[in-house]
Amino acid sequence: MSAEDLSPEAQWPLPPGWMWDCAECVHRYEAMKHMQAVIAGLTAEDPGVDWDVTDSIVGTQISLSRHLAEAHRESLPDWDPSCKTCAGHQDSLARARERTPDMLRGVEMVAEEHRARHLFAPPRIVGLM
Repeated sequence: MSAEDLSPEAQWPLPPGWMWDCAECVHRYEAMKHMQAVIAGLTAEDPGVDWDVTDSIVGTQISLSRHLAEAHRESLPDWDPSCKTCAGHQDSLARARERTPDMLRGVEMVAEEHRARHLFAPPRIVGLM
């Protein structure tokens, strides 16, 4: 384990208690953590192993964040003022409301998925999507 893995920016937060009351949240969270362990094991054995990031770790994170955005929208955290990606999503929402209202629902979903990631992903990767 490297010093980078121990930094607060790299720590996976404990999801809120209400997520454990939802069977779908638990299923998707467990699938995400399982895939992380599988990929970590593969890359530890062979650092050159070829794996498709969109079909594994990132895909399971997207699946969980989409579920949270759709089923638990009212429980998503507020925008994080220290997160540049939150600020970018807020700007995109404002532009979509003003210029392209027909695209608003998609922009809202992406923004809500990002807010959902704050519940379960470490700060160093939450801003990547």
